[in-house]
Amino acid sequence: MCPARGSLEHILSCCPKALGEGRYRWRHDQVLKAVADTICAGIQQIKHQPPARPYIVFVRAGEKPQSQPKVPADLLSTAGDWQLKVDLGRQLKFPDHITSTTLRPDMVLTSESTKQVVLLELTVPWEDRIEEAFERKKAKYLDLVEDCRRKGWRARCEPIEVGCRGFPGQSLHRSLRLLGIRGAQERKATRNICEAAEKASRWLWIKRGDVWLSALLGHKSGSDHPRLGRPASDIQERLDDDYEQCSDGWRDSGQLGETATGAARVSTPSCSSREGCTQLSYRKP
Repeated sequence: MCPARGSLEHILSCCPKALGEGRYRWRHDQVLKAVADTICAGIQQIKHQPPARPYIVFVRAGEKPQSQPKVPADLLSTAGDWQLKVDLGRQLKFPDHITSTTLRPDMVLTSESTKQVVLLELTVPWEDRIEEAFERKKAKYLDLVEDCRRKGWRARCEPIEVGCRGFPGQSLHRSLRLLGIRGAQERKATRNICEAAEKASRWLWIKRGDVWLSALLGHKSGSDHPRLGRPASDIQERLDDDYEQCSDGWRDSGQLGETATGAARVSTPSCSSREGCTQLSYRKP
């Protein structure tokens, strides 16, 4: 058991025992899959869209043509051969023909025809550390982006932060809009991604005192991440049911939580203790 004070922040984002057991990695991969599904859907939509028709602007004799504002093209619409690699199931290897590196971004989006490469790096931190995580990941991949550019590729790195309690960072909206996912599609994608983080964190809370085994969540074994994968169908149904039963949203009490009646607080319990906490309720402000 972790002897540290069992606050909500500690259990969901700061526990070294949970980190070593792969609990945070499992939650990260649930959110990563939701992000990857969104980008894959955007790529497929672009591939099936008819090409835009050029238009001619007529100008009367003696008049000067008015300058038309240039609308920046969505990134996915600039090529039709986008390929997305995701660090799920098996170890992602950065394309050697672009540059050699030991770094492993969560997602690599490439277009061979236009020589574009986009590095997408996901972090699921405590909400107070979203900006810190963005700057850290931006700096981590700065040299790799520069190496790609020296090799003639148009490269960029887009860190994405989703709070562990389901609050999206501005970087998520910015990245979706950069790719061309806007409007109703952006709202749906944001909801799915944030729910993935919230559901996974709730599962970590429920299982905070249990032994963390790959069989517990029905993980599919991978060569490098034996705990990767989504929960088995029966586990996922239980997770969804638990999420639906908690309709009030997040409530951060600063302790392990409150009793079902909300009358009693827990006094500095250990990280894995369940004493005095029969219900975890979440409330978004």
